[in-house]
Amino acid sequence: MKRILSALVFCFAILGAQESAAQNKPPRQTNVVTPEDGANKQKENRRRKEEEYKMRQDKHAAIQDKATKKRMKESRKKSNKTGNANRLPWYKKIFW
Repeated sequence: MKRILSALVFCFAILGAQESAAQNKPPRQTNVVTPEDGANKQKENRRRKEEEYKMRQDKHAAIQDKATKKRMKESRKKSNKTGNANRLPWYKKIFW
């Protein structure tokens, strides 16, 4: 009888220890980077870089004189016509 009672007490002690250990969970993290956040950050960085590039390009074009702008436009047309890598769609070529 003592053996059964001691075995039951031992089992309940083990179960009680496991239950109390389960209550001590670490706090949830608040600043976790999810895949959506990472994708949004990449999109924002890409958009910002494109804006900076366009701004530098506009600034460069603004400081050129008329003859240089004309030469730049002609060379851009020629490169777009011959280069397949940067080929523009037909609807964009109409207004160049």
